[in-house]
Amino acid sequence: MTTTSITDEIAKLTKRLEQLQEQAEDVLRQKLKEARAVVTDLEMQLSEITGRPTATQIKVVKGFAPLTDEALEVQILFVVQKEGDTGMNATDIARKLNQDPLRIRGWIKKHPSVLNREGKGPGTRYFVP
Repeated sequence: MTTTSITDEIAKLTKRLEQLQEQAEDVLRQKLKEARAVVTDLEMQLSEITGRPTATQIKVVKGFAPLTDEALEVQILFVVQKEGDTGMNATDIARKLNQDPLRIRGWIKKHPSVLNREGKGPGTRYFVP
């Protein structure tokens, strides 16, 4: 065997290895896509049973999430119920929901009967009734 044929053989094997790695990556990406679809389906089923939003519905990567007042109400109730054992102020709620604190305060002011309020001023805490 000559040096050229050995070099050619190494190049062919290297190319084949790269193709196999790409195929393995494609298979794993497809499996991941299918697994995410299953998780999304299970989250939606759980959401339907509990009446609360899914983690995916709450999570927003960056910036403020555009929400209707109805969707905001569901998320506020969910967060205060889940994490507000000692109550939460509007700023904490806003941070958990990735919303503007002024929007949360405005919503609470517009819907005073939805949450129980304790205290006044900066020490105000909200609870689920």
